[in-house]
Amino acid sequence: MILTNQHIKFKTTRSSGPGGSRANRRSTRVQVWVRVKDLPITEAQKKMLRVKIAHHINHDDEIEAWCDSERAQIDNRRIAMKHLNDLIEDALIVPKTRIPTEIPRSAENRRIHDKKMQGAKKGIRHISKAGQI
Repeated sequence: MILTNQHIKFKTTRSSGPGGSRANRRSTRVQVWVRVKDLPITEAQKKMLRVKIAHHINHDDEIEAWCDSERAQIDNRRIAMKHLNDLIEDALIVPKTRIPTEIPRSAENRRIHDKKMQGAKKGIRHISKAGQI
């Protein structure tokens, strides 16, 4: 999904990341917000978004992303927008329904055999410790 600037709010602040001596003079950190209700998706998808990425949604029902990894504000803006788009797209993916299958008989037999071997090993330890006393 491609978001347009009419749906998105931007804010730039001072970054704690790289920048050298100009880090205290440039606002390179970029925060982006988009309201869930403004997204061009169905109500069911909006509900799914609110559940799947609840930790990225603030009290104003806005999805938030930010970036301060680059020295240039324009690069951070591009990365933050991509992060926001990826968040939304990943949350809208509907997982495949799992088709339950039966455990194969050979796997069940192997599990029982391994349990018996483990029990026998522990039984031998118990007998040898009792003989030492």
